[in-house]
Amino acid sequence: MNSALPLNTCLSWMPMKNRLKTRLLRLSYWLAHYLAAPAVYSRQPFVRYPYMYSPSELMELTRQLLSVKVPGAAVEVGCHQGWTTCFLVEALMEQGLEREYVCIDTFTGFTPEDTAVEYKYRGKAVGTYDDDFVITDPQWLRASVKRCGYSNVSVYAADATTFDYQALGKIAFALVDLDLYRPVKESLKRIITQMARGGVIVVDDCHDAQNPRWDGAYQAFMEFCKERNITPEIVRGKLGIIRT
Repeated sequence: MNSALPLNTCLSWMPMKNRLKTRLLRLSYWLAHYLAAPAVYSRQPFVRYPYMYSPSELMELTRQLLSVKVPGAAVEVGCHQGWTTCFLVEALMEQGLEREYVCIDTFTGFTPEDTAVEYKYRGKAVGTYDDDFVITDPQWLRASVKRCGYSNVSVYAADATTFDYQALGKIAFALVDLDLYRPVKESLKRIITQMARGGVIVVDDCHDAQNPRWDGAYQAFMEFCKERNITPEIVRGKLGIIRT
């Protein structure tokens, strides 16, 4: 007698199993943060390579950041656990450059408004993004920044599509790593008005086929460039560049 569960039962169990795994991981990181924060800076002590970018992409981001000579803040929109943050802030320090570095993230994953666009209008399966980037917290990032001795880093828990970028003054460099169509499109509209002349915006995931899961960023980038009469520039196969 075959005692296996029906296929539809197995499929319905998977999202619940993934959510439970995510919640347990988040709880373990919280406990580590509170019980032994100085010893668990990474919050991922057994991860072989923690960065969301390849080495060549990190080098390109560094090159773009250091190429900007005009005054203004560096803004990273969508920073998750802050590994790219630390890398780029270290790059500024190594060159002896003083620039305010601002991190903006919901720290709770994608907003319902952002995922609704993917599910209702862009053909993505409902639930695809529900557990992405939720194992993070602004307190973790602030603690990491403090332990590293960075005095030029500010952390904001906020929605990139409604954040008041005017409060930051002029922006010289912006890294927009928001993955989905709506947050990329809406944040670019707000950021561009604050960009200093001679500044650079970098948008991640600007490719149409490499990873369909994140193709909303590419669509948003291309539409934005067309609407602003900007010639699209994509380097390293996925980093969209806008020069202001």
